[in-house]
Amino acid sequence: MTKEKTNLKAELFSNMFQFQCGIYQNALENLTDELANQRPSDKNNHTNWLLGHILHCRYMLANMIGVEAENPFDKIYWGTIEDKDYPKIKEVTKHFPIISSLLTDKLSKMTDAELDTKPAPDKPSTADIVSFFVYHEAYHLGQIGYARKMIGLETLKSN
Repeated sequence: MTKEKTNLKAELFSNMFQFQCGIYQNALENLTDELANQRPSDKNNHTNWLLGHILHCRYMLANMIGVEAENPFDKIYWGTIEDKDYPKIKEVTKHFPIISSLLTDKLSKMTDAELDTKPAPDKPSTADIVSFFVYHEAYHLGQIGYARKMIGLETLKSN
């Protein structure tokens, strides 16, 4: 029996996103639609937008690395937050496990050559882009922790 070689870089990226899945799910604790749409101030994003934005970015990254998945919310959570009706929080978050599974599965199977690919010599590699998305998501999860405290909920737990 031959043992398959594990790509440590791909496994690390996949594990990082899986870890952040737990934090995302913890953000939903005691979160009602009313609270999810409450902005801590007129200059801050509400939790609904932050959760939807993380979802949007997972769809974006998944498609960038070869997963064909259509974001059900198009660009609602891409641009600047607006004073409008956003989808219900359960509608938004029910899509998170779906795209997360597709994304982490694809990442875990990527080769070094795929991760090291650059569209041009002066452009970032796929690994650089994935690294940015991990950081970007962690940043917004931190914002959710802060926003939760501002609207009267407990901050996020890491697991």
